Amino acid sequence: MTADYFETAAALFEDFSLAPLKSEEELWDYLIRKAASAVECHAATIFEADEIKKTLTFKKSIGPVGRELEGLSFGYQGIAGWCAENKRPILVNDTESDLRFTKKVDYGTGFKTKNVIAVPASSGGKLLGVAEFINSVRGSFSETDLKLASMLTAFVARDVYISRLEATVKQLSLRGENTINNLSGGFIGVDMDGKVIFFNPKAKEIFGSGDDYLNQNIISFFHVSPDIVAAIGDVLKEGRTVKRKEFKCAVNGADKIIGYSSINIKGVDGKVIGAGVLFQDITNL
Repeated sequence: MTADYFETAAALFEDFSLAPLKSEEELWDYLIRKAASAVECHAATIFEADEIKKTLTFKKSIGPVGRELEGLSFGYQGIAGWCAENKRPILVNDTESDLRFTKKVDYGTGFKTKNVIAVPASSGGKLLGVAEFINSVRGSFSETDLKLASMLTAFVARDVYISRLEATVKQLSLRGENTINNLSGGFIGVDMDGKVIFFNPKAKEIFGSGDDYLNQNIISFFHVSPDIVAAIGDVLKEGRTVKRKEFKCAVNGADKIIGYSSINIKGVDGKVIGAGVLFQDITNL
């Protein structure tokens, strides 16, 4: 690789690190503008991906017909669709001779696509979208352009993913805290690292615990109930959940029977973000 590539990459990384980007909208907008400038192209688009429906939606576009396309969705097709399906970057310098290219958008807008770079925006094992850069100012894209686009897209995708996780946890906290605290049974929930994010009052009552385990690793609860810790561990490590199981334990010298079920905790996007155990004292039932 040339010295120019490393200099450009370093400058992009420094700029991205210092950019005061907070929202997902700001991150995507930054990506298409900065990357389009770096690879020197006439137009750029961020497609939001739905892996279940296998659709791409024009999220943000810049260029001659950018605003006309935002919000339009289509099934995986064309070069962007191939990129989404295969989760691999692609460079096409002659769209006319590439069978993966579709002219539908060009027909609808009057814009002529000559060459394309498409890069998957992936993080956390999830395809968030596809970044597409169209019509090189220099006449054709290079492998260096592809690498620069891929690098910046990876940086932004990581921060978008983190932003979504933070939003999910916030929503769970705001919407679910009152419900969880008022459950008739105990509930303990942890994130993917095993840190306790939910520990409701009933859980304290059932186990006679005056301690607050919030923000501690669940392993710290082992001396109170190894069975609860094991059940959560099974969900985190193996994805194995159970329903209507029970175990015996001693709480402050009294024998108890605890009935429990374990669950995956999912975010608003359906992705698993933790594990939880719902339980009740069924000693006298």
